Amino acid sequence: MIIIRFILIIYFTNATYLYFDRNSYEIFINESTKIYTKIALIKAISSPSISIQYELYGDINKTFYLNSFTGELILLNSIDYETISIYKLTIEARSLSLIIAPCFTELIIHILNINDNSPDINLIIYPSILYKSNIIKYDLNTYSTPFATITIKDFDESTKNLNLYLNDTEHFQIQLIREIKNNLIYILSTKNNSNLIYQDNYYLLLISCDNDQPLLCTNQTYKFYMKSNEYLCNLSFNQKIYIIDIKENLPIKTFLMHKITNKFCRNISYTIDDIKNFYIDSYTGDLFTLKKFNRTKQSIYIINLFVNNEFKINIFIRILDQYGNIPFLINKYMIINQKNFLFINIFNSTLCRPQIIMKNYFQLLSNCTIISFKKPPLGQYLFNIELEQQINHQDTFLLELKQEQERLLTFKHSQWIMIIPIIICILFVLGIIIGLIIIIKQKRYKFNQLCCSKQQTSSLSINNNSADDKSHSNKSDRISTISKLKVYDDHELSLSQTSTAIYLVQKPSPPLSSLSPLRDDEGYSGSSNVSENHLPFESTIISANELNEQYRIHEFPNHQSTSSTYDVPRRYIDNTNPPCISTDASLV
Repeated sequence: MIIIRFILIIYFTNATYLYFDRNSYEIFINESTKIYTKIALIKAISSPSISIQYELYGDINKTFYLNSFTGELILLNSIDYETISIYKLTIEARSLSLIIAPCFTELIIHILNINDNSPDINLIIYPSILYKSNIIKYDLNTYSTPFATITIKDFDESTKNLNLYLNDTEHFQIQLIREIKNNLIYILSTKNNSNLIYQDNYYLLLISCDNDQPLLCTNQTYKFYMKSNEYLCNLSFNQKIYIIDIKENLPIKTFLMHKITNKFCRNISYTIDDIKNFYIDSYTGDLFTLKKFNRTKQSIYIINLFVNNEFKINIFIRILDQYGNIPFLINKYMIINQKNFLFINIFNSTLCRPQIIMKNYFQLLSNCTIISFKKPPLGQYLFNIELEQQINHQDTFLLELKQEQERLLTFKHSQWIMIIPIIICILFVLGIIIGLIIIIKQKRYKFNQLCCSKQQTSSLSINNNSADDKSHSNKSDRISTISKLKVYDDHELSLSQTSTAIYLVQKPSPPLSSLSPLRDDEGYSGSSNVSENHLPFESTIISANELNEQYRIHEFPNHQSTSSTYDVPRRYIDNTNPPCISTDASLV
């Protein structure tokens, strides 16, 4: 009743007014609400004649927008419950005519959480069990070896609904050690270490779910390369360069350095590149000297140490003098032509202590350069060099000046000493091969020429023989009463497989009354009488007509003949002893 009476009084008295009907407004919106969505309408109560303007305070990130004339509240940017869960703002309503005081109200916006974030998995491996940054070493003598920490975090709700699963429970296990709000912390360790030696690579799948609506899960896969500590050797070289200072007059085989390895190192081989001046035990890695050192000739030695044929570290051995001065020059001796000498830089530094006069002919500058201000004589000059800003850094430098000599190529220090003999041997072998090829070609050429000449001679002989045959046949036709020779061949009489036995039978001339022009070889119609009985080389045969006949066996080598007639014996005899066969011989 009081409010109604108050309103009636204002209405009838025409008074102006401006106010909010509430001191505080509360709004609940979902965190998944899209931007540019109208989320509320807030208006103040005023008299009809007043124009109102609204303004929003406290929104630093400009997440919301308030229409200054209509009072509509719009979501301008995305919201997240896990980031900010509640907004407390202030709205002002004021009159544009400024005839009435402005009014204020509080605006509280609650962000409702939804399950929109999957759990987060973070795995951290302990550096103490890592070997070479990627190998996990475990103790074979124990059942389990912890090697990592797993942190599970859910930004939506508390950790009561979170859980974690492993795919390989035979070789790995987890243990929950802490639960803080929305974080779960586990320790990941190996399991049954004695069974891990059968393989080196292990794949582990971690799955975490929040068991909310909707259900969200996260999975991570890890690959572990694992080795037992018995197979690991940690060469604990904490630096790449080691410096060892020794005295100049140390005896031979002085111990310099122990090996730097852990207890798991076995079957390790140590080697160095400078074996003339130092010795290292290949099994223990202990380093010793091999000689007494002369600091004037060389005061710094650089040794490369190899472990199992792999380079590991550099070791600098510095030879101190009797006063403990530290050397710094690597090149301590130089030979220069006297005529060409002007200056020499002995050390790349600007810390040398300058010397105005050295040995009456030289001067040392601060940049470690020695110059000559007048021509020095021939000989050797030993200089003491000091560094200005380094304590106890003093060294010596030996300069030798010689006369100019012709530079002759000495094979002793040249790489050609190995190349030239090889070239000579190659040329010698090539010469022998070429000579043999030339000799073989010449012999083949002569052989071809000889064959051609023999072929020409053979063709001429064949032509002559054919002419002789014609003449001989004519003569035998004319003289039929002259005694003739019968020619027989018999392979059985041949003493060699490569020759043929041919025997000639000579018969005397019969009486003129018994001569027959039609058959002059009567009584010699076969060779069975002779071939069946191996006759001696020369004998007498009594023929059927009681005539004494003389025969002689001749043996000729076998030849291939291209002629259709049996002309081998004649060709052979013509070439060797033409008169051996008379014109009264005929082949049977």
